Amino acid sequence: MDTLFLILPALFVYIFILALFLKQAKPSNNILFGITLPSQALKDASIGQLQAAYKKSYILYGIISLITIAPLYFLADYMSMALIYIFIWFAAFIYTSKLPFNKFHHQTAALKREKDWFVGAKRIVRIDTKVTLLKKSMVISPYWFLIPVLISISLIIASLSKENVLLKLTGTASLIMTAILFIFYSAFRNMKTKEYSKNHDINAAINRATRRYWSILWLAMAIFESFNAIVAYTILTEGNSSDFTLWIIGIVMVSLVPLGAILFVHNKVRSLEQNLSQTDGQGILMDDDEYWINGSTYYNPNDQSVIVPKRVGIGTTVNLATRAGKWIQYGSIVLTIAIVLPLAAFAVQSDHTSPSFGIGDDGAVTIDYPLYDYSFHINEIQQLTLEEAIPTGFRTNGTATAEYARGNFSLEKLGATKLFIFKNSPPYIFMKLDGLYVIFNDQDKAKTISIYDELSKRRNAGES
Repeated sequence: MDTLFLILPALFVYIFILALFLKQAKPSNNILFGITLPSQALKDASIGQLQAAYKKSYILYGIISLITIAPLYFLADYMSMALIYIFIWFAAFIYTSKLPFNKFHHQTAALKREKDWFVGAKRIVRIDTKVTLLKKSMVISPYWFLIPVLISISLIIASLSKENVLLKLTGTASLIMTAILFIFYSAFRNMKTKEYSKNHDINAAINRATRRYWSILWLAMAIFESFNAIVAYTILTEGNSSDFTLWIIGIVMVSLVPLGAILFVHNKVRSLEQNLSQTDGQGILMDDDEYWINGSTYYNPNDQSVIVPKRVGIGTTVNLATRAGKWIQYGSIVLTIAIVLPLAAFAVQSDHTSPSFGIGDDGAVTIDYPLYDYSFHINEIQQLTLEEAIPTGFRTNGTATAEYARGNFSLEKLGATKLFIFKNSPPYIFMKLDGLYVIFNDQDKAKTISIYDELSKRRNAGES
């Protein structure tokens, strides 16, 4: 099964990260959940209760996360969807794996302040500047929604000259979705002011920031959905509408991204509420834990070091208070996205594009396929046969799934081979060239035979 090569890395990451966080239930160098505690505090009953609850939380999280790997098994026939799903799964798992830890980090920090379990020098950390900045937070302008509206209208106009009803529905559905998201935007923009603290400035800061975060989310989702409509329109225009099951899988997977974004904003708002509502708006008593956001992210403007040892986990991390640290952190994220998106796009294209076989009037044989185009003259064919089976071998530079194999391979007894085949759809056209085999077939048996007959006719005519 091809998806096994995706499931195994997912299981490895799953086991590694889960073991890493479960290990945090035990203190190391007097650090528990990213919080530095004195030795006597680690023996406190309240700490023991937090440790027991933490383990239960990650066991439950582990069970739920393991279940989310299961869909890969059912995507065996849709390699591109399996690849996209695993990318989404990795991003979601790595992000959500920190959430239970963050929760217990905040609880331990609150308990530390309550019982005055400070280690080393204590100091007042002022947050009035942060509050002032958050009070200036502005909701995203509604005029930005013109972007997805114009995209949707453009698709509707483009579909007017087409007969395919689905093309018209694509733009219309996108416009309706934009309208729905705009309603959400308006509702959150005018949401009732909540009271988190007796301090008016704290309440104003949290409410303004909350409205801004949610307004950005609804706009981003509207733009995201409109670009999805462009992709769907393109696929339908090219006639590669695929089957109903594939569309359902695609819709479900595309829905995971907005759900993940909603979860991200929700947790960001909750974190802001917890951090500010527990203060009077002036400052809180802290020690060196101040420099470790959520116990794992290092941010220390007083430290010029770019790379520092991790407080949680193994290895090193960056100091996000330095310019170099920000470039490394965010640059790696951008680089990952820049690599993943083209791979996902190529996988989708591979699943929806079949190799095209042609014979020119001059005898030029061409096989068109993304990244693996190949051409030769018909007179170069030393041997032409129609076979019912493909020898075993391995891929050297190509793409292969349970359904097809395309690109460069090395096959038993044949050696270097260029494959452009649908597996389990014999017969296959074997073309032996000088030091190379080229094997081609179409999913339609009759079409494969027709191509073979044409090749034989043209080759025999050239030899006579």
